[in-house]
Order: sequence, then C-alpha cells, then structure tokens
Amino acid sequence: MFTLSPLKRLAAVAVAASVLGAAGLASSPALSQTKLRLAVETNAGDPLNIMLANFRDALVKSAGPEVAIEFFEGGALGDETALMELIRAGEVQVVPMGSDVVTLDKGFSVLDTPFLFADKASARAAFDGTFGELLGASLRQKAGLEVLAFGELGFRTISTTNKQINVPADLKGLKIRTPGSPTRILAFKALGAAPTPMPLGEVYMALKQGALDGQENPLSVIKDFSFFEVQKFIALTNHVYTPITLAMNGAAFDALSPELKAKVKEAAKAGAAATRKVSDDSDARLVDEFKSKGVTVTTPDLAAFRTAAEPVKGEIAKVVGPDFMAKLEASLK
Repeated sequence: MFTLSPLKRLAAVAVAASVLGAAGLASSPALSQTKLRLAVETNAGDPLNIMLANFRDALVKSAGPEVAIEFFEGGALGDETALMELIRAGEVQVVPMGSDVVTLDKGFSVLDTPFLFADKASARAAFDGTFGELLGASLRQKAGLEVLAFGELGFRTISTTNKQINVPADLKGLKIRTPGSPTRILAFKALGAAPTPMPLGEVYMALKQGALDGQENPLSVIKDFSFFEVQKFIALTNHVYTPITLAMNGAAFDALSPELKAKVKEAAKAGAAATRKVSDDSDARLVDEFKSKGVTVTTPDLAAFRTAAEPVKGEIAKVVGPDFMAKLEASLK
C-alpha cells in the first residue's frame, strides 16, 4: 500500500482527527442508532476497498436504520499506517489492513513464513478456523482491535525487469521491493535478494528508473499499479499468502448490542467472500492478460525455493514467540 512520509502522516492524522472530532460520535436523534466511520487508503476496485465497501453494503442491508455509516476512501484520512493510528484512537471504527498489520502485533509475522500455505483453500480454511481465531485474539490483546473477518489479497509473486527467476540463485543481489515487515525482509535476504522496503506508491517510478530490479505482490496489485508496464518477467512463486484483516476498534465493538455484533460479523464475512471471489477471478485471467502484453509469466522451481527458505521459519518463530508459533502450527495440522 502507498505510504506517507512520517511528517505527512502525522499531519494527516491531525487533520483527520480534527475533522472527525468536529463531526463527533454523537448518535442521531434515533437513540438506538450507532454511528460508524469506515476508512481505507485505496480507491474502488482495490481488494481492501472491495472488502470495506461490501462490508458497508451488507451491514446497511441487515441493520438498516440501526447504523449511520460514514465511508472514507482513497486515503482521504491518510495511508494505512495513519488509519491504524486513528482506529486505535477510536477516531474511526473499521479499517481493512494488509501486510502492515504486523506493526501492531508481531504475532502476524507468522504470515511472512514462506510457503506456510499450500493453496488458497487451505489458507482460507485456516483463517476461518482456529488459526484465524488465535491471530484475532492476539490482535485484541496487543492492539485493542477486534478482528471481524479475514479477506484475501492472495498469494504473492515476484516480478522483475531484466532477469527471469527460476531458482533462488536468480535473486542474488537483486533489489526487490518488499513491505517494511522485518520478517518479510528477512525472508528475502535468506533467498539471496537485496530486499528494499519502499512505499507502494513509489514503486512504479523506481522500477521504471532502475532503482529497483523487481517487487513482490499478488497479481492483482501488479495489475492495479501497472507494474507490468515496466516489468518483463513474473515468477509465480506464491511464496506468501496475504490476507486482509478487517478490524474494528475494540471498545466500539464492545459497545454494540449482541444483535448488532452478530450483524457486523456477518457483514464482514460478506466482505471477505467478495475479496476471495475477486482474487479467484483476477488470478484466472491476469496470467493470460500479462502474457498478451508481452510479459513472460513462469512457474519457477518451487521445491528449490522451499528448501532455501526453510531456515527462515526458525527466525520468524523467535519474533512471533515460540509458544504462540507452536499453537499456530498446531492449528494447521
């Protein structure tokens, strides 16, 4: 996701807090009405936006006049980092988060474990089951946020400018853009690359100018940010599965009636289902679309990648915590 500089981010948070504070959290004349502010850094069509918009629509349909919803998109209140500050402060109530959720809870670093999930079906089952419950409980404890549901960004692939990636050795020395997650950086160092954290909004120009040799993201992101225009190769490594964590301020969630809590959770499931459908649809068509635009799309030697990445698991366990890591692994068996 695109990221503001620290100074701009603080300014965005201050402005957003001022705007939202002026609006207040007061209920409408209907005393039973609950006011919810929803915010996302991306525009319509992006998976995070799709999840939040479908959550909104489903909740409006099920709750009707019980809720009054304000919807802020396109980074109107700041980037994902700024929104994480606002949701914890209670200035907004619901936010979808991608990889940056790890900055709120190191337990989510487990998601940077290479090849943790074999396919989408197993990943979805895990997040809808005990694995997801464990992560949700951890985020509630560490950041005071209630996980409403897990949507899908999907499996991440590697795109490069001038070199086809078939085995880990092909990554040696390549400047690959990654999110700022320390464990994602660790994983790419283990694979021999030179991981280079950078705001997503700056990646296209960096690729075009040669400041980066490549990047790693789901196919949908490569499409949405037009990276295929400046990348000649895509390797379907599927090295990491990234969910969308739809979270709500914990105090705001606790203040809801039991009936409204149930409606909020069901609406979140609708949002998650929408992102999974979009993920399946885009994966089914984007490979051919990229090929038609002159991009070489390949499936590398995944066994070699798994072997090279194996030592990363132990290092990530140290970050996550051995006991928590053991519980998470046990839930996947």
